[in-house]
Amino acid sequence: MEISNLKERSIIAAILILSAFMAVIVNGYSVEKAINNKEDSLLVGSADSILSRQDSIMADSVAYASDSIFYSIEDGIIKLSGNSKLSYHTSNISADTITINLKKEQAFTSGKAYMKDRSQHMLGNDIYFDLESEWGMVYDGASEFDKGYYYGDEIRKIDKETFDVDGGVFTTCDAYHPHFYIRSKQLRLYKDDKIIAKPITFYVNHFPIMMLPFGTFTIKRGRQTGILVPSPGWNQVRGKYIENIAFYYAFKDYADATVAFDYYEKTGWQTSFRSKYIKRYVLNGYLNTTLQKRIEGPEESSYEWNVKSRHHHDFGNNTTLDANLNFVSSKKIWEGSESIEERLVEKVTSSLSYKRRLFNIPLTITSNYIDDLKNNTKDITLPYISYSLPSKPIYELFLDKDEEVDEDVWWKDLSYSYNFKGVHKGDINDSLATFWDVIYQDSPGPD
Repeated sequence: MEISNLKERSIIAAILILSAFMAVIVNGYSVEKAINNKEDSLLVGSADSILSRQDSIMADSVAYASDSIFYSIEDGIIKLSGNSKLSYHTSNISADTITINLKKEQAFTSGKAYMKDRSQHMLGNDIYFDLESEWGMVYDGASEFDKGYYYGDEIRKIDKETFDVDGGVFTTCDAYHPHFYIRSKQLRLYKDDKIIAKPITFYVNHFPIMMLPFGTFTIKRGRQTGILVPSPGWNQVRGKYIENIAFYYAFKDYADATVAFDYYEKTGWQTSFRSKYIKRYVLNGYLNTTLQKRIEGPEESSYEWNVKSRHHHDFGNNTTLDANLNFVSSKKIWEGSESIEERLVEKVTSSLSYKRRLFNIPLTITSNYIDDLKNNTKDITLPYISYSLPSKPIYELFLDKDEEVDEDVWWKDLSYSYNFKGVHKGDINDSLATFWDVIYQDSPGPD
């Protein structure tokens, strides 16, 4: 239905009061699962047909519906009771009961409430908001931002960009019942900036696995320096674990780096360093390093490591350097990997290539290192140098450029070229051989 004059202005004001709270407290919360769940669904009843399509509402009209409506002009009170719905432009509000005090510029809902404005959503109970002070509060609220979800027994808006959450839960799991999450008694959220919580407890399948006195997590969009959101979990092989306790550093637009630590209850721990860099038309690449402690028995453990890097550098003048490096202590470091390719790898190969033009002739220097993890053998080619001159007429050696060659001379069709190659190769079958043993085997070979 449509209303006009005083009633229409009053309803518009009411919607704006509630929408103002919604617009600043949420940032794209996805509640499709909650809405689809019949137990939590608010979009039921005869009023559905009125608001079934948002674009059916005229641009300057207000639609509302409820089981009963109470309106007092003298007191400035509007109360919609029972399956209440309000819609204005892109704003939609659904709740059991909606009450607006136009004189005090205050509004609140009772029971389950769902508010939506374009891509912004909110789900909660008993929402209160004061337009003049911009103070708001919601019980049992839930919202989403770019990197996860948060819930709270009580969410309070204390200024334009800051919210306090009591009994807060934070997670990056999108399941209706999160498999892992962080719980905190006191949580403060700075919109589009960071979350600060104290104390914090990490849960996996509702079981606490780790507790810290406080924590700070960035929720900024894009590349932002700060502590990343860890991911706890559990499986039969590793037991309880927490991954990605990490710090991310962004250096301008050229490079970034991440230092991370993973802890596994049954198998040990792992620390890693990952970095990427790029400078357009000049260089690009990455560096990944991993150090892992593996628990193999009650009093038995080992340390495994892996270094992997790729680099391309263009020096100009047809001069380039390319490196593809991959060194590993043993195949054990990939036994718990989720990548099938890593678990099945049998050979690790590294290469280095330098190319340039020397006296206008291509010069190539390369090297290769192959570590056969299956047969415990190593092979290296360091270096391989190639420098060659393409075929040229022999008369260029003793005639000036301006001199003409007689067509009848017998040596006119003779040509010359040269090619230089230098190669050093090493191979060894000793599983305990070091890198230098591969380059130069200083122990006597078999008779």
